[in-house]
Amino acid sequence: MATWEKVKFFWKTMLGSVGSSLDATSTASGYDVDNIYNMLETNRWKSGVTTSPQYIVFDAGAGKTATADYLAIIGHNLASIGATITLQYSGDNFNPSVNDAFAGLAPSADTVILKEFTAPGARRYWRLKIEKTGGGSFPEAPYMSICIWGMKTELDYVTAEFDPYEEEIKANVIRGDTGYVLGVHNKYRERRMNLRFEDSDDALYQKVKEWWDGSGLRNFFVAWERGNRPDDVFLMMPEPKFNNPFKLTGRRDITINLIGRRDQ
Repeated sequence: MATWEKVKFFWKTMLGSVGSSLDATSTASGYDVDNIYNMLETNRWKSGVTTSPQYIVFDAGAGKTATADYLAIIGHNLASIGATITLQYSGDNFNPSVNDAFAGLAPSADTVILKEFTAPGARRYWRLKIEKTGGGSFPEAPYMSICIWGMKTELDYVTAEFDPYEEEIKANVIRGDTGYVLGVHNKYRERRMNLRFEDSDDALYQKVKEWWDGSGLRNFFVAWERGNRPDDVFLMMPEPKFNNPFKLTGRRDITINLIGRRDQ
């Protein structure tokens, strides 16, 4: 059994930063590339062509740089179209310097992708390379609803019991006058995760406060235990209340209540 890892939040992203730009090799009408970092599953970027490779290129802007140690993607067809993806960085707009943040990754399913890697240092230019595994063109145009890269926030070990798979089925249940079930219309499954970090120091509180101030009620990716459950990466949002008061010791009991939708 692998060593347990601390809870990680993946919300910080260089995409959309002040003075930056984001461009794609191709974009189909109505599927703007800026959609990939608004953290909504209901819109997406989609290419207008099936040629390979394709790039989504980030420019931090003149005199600016950024770094990253993760890539997260959801709502995509990259496995279905046989794609291999690589995150690359450069200080000279990829001419001639091209560096891979990690070796090419071929997704095995059209589910959430989370790739962690060692941060290479700050660079002005970053790009996601999408190419057809083995060469040739894609059978259909690639698309993604959410795709972000940046620096993760590692919190701590949860100190109170919780169920990472807690969920509630949201449904309309129709019953007759005598109580018999006449029909059930399942709408969706709501995922919940209640994280508690008891007797926490100020360093942990500041991490949580930075996330709350920077992400707010937006969706973000959470991994509750990457060591033994590497595929348990969920897109969630917090409940709209932040309250982690001091104890008499000057430390805090921190509570984070998250809501999501199964399955992404």
